[in-house]
Amino acid sequence: MMMSADIKMQQPSSAVGSISTRRQWYQRCSLAAAGAAMTAFPRSAAAERLVEYQGEANGGASRSRRADNSNVVFVQDHYYIFGTAPPFIPPGDTSYPEKLPFVPSKQRVEALAKYRPRVQRGIDLLASLRGEIEAGRYPAVLGAEAPEYSIRPFGLLAAGFLGSETTVNNELYLARWYINEIFLDINDIKAAPSKEAALASHSNAIKALNSLLGMLNRAITSKVGDPFELLSSSSSSPTPPPETATGSATQESTVAVQES
Repeated sequence: MMMSADIKMQQPSSAVGSISTRRQWYQRCSLAAAGAAMTAFPRSAAAERLVEYQGEANGGASRSRRADNSNVVFVQDHYYIFGTAPPFIPPGDTSYPEKLPFVPSKQRVEALAKYRPRVQRGIDLLASLRGEIEAGRYPAVLGAEAPEYSIRPFGLLAAGFLGSETTVNNELYLARWYINEIFLDINDIKAAPSKEAALASHSNAIKALNSLLGMLNRAITSKVGDPFELLSSSSSSPTPPPETATGSATQESTVAVQES
């Protein structure tokens, strides 16, 4: 009987020891993961990697992006996957990315109907920031976390146009990078040391926005809806999507297969 009691008394101690061992194991795993993250994203090389893309410099990439991507909304973006900053897409250019993934037109129609109003409000608010900067009120603008900028609806719309329920492709990673750049640039505007720096960040935000909208517009055919108007980098007024014969033909051929 005494032996049985001793065994019962030892069981709690054994359980506590097991818990302690598991905690130590988890702590060691966490330290190992942190070390691996620092190896994958060395802080000393962060700024250089952020503006490097296949030998070309993207000087518009925000320097405030952290090396581990911890200060953006969509962590898994182009930089997270490839460690580089892609180029901004000039208005009307359909050569990059080379093609868009297949997404049924029904999915695109539904995504556009659901998210367009909020996305357009975010576009209008971003455009209005130039006036605040010109007036010297840029330190008082809303931070990028404010829902009025519709950063997350931008991401949901991009997912509806470029992704599926089971996969995330390179084009969606690219779209997320542009959205994250808008987010970073807005906070760069608010923290800018001068009006000139704030204007430069706003210009970069517009380039990122137009790059994103250009990608989305390639998937917006007449069957899906009306394309978004791009913004001018030198003013807050919208720029209508280009209607050149070459651009229109390229856009239609890119997404024609998606209309089935």
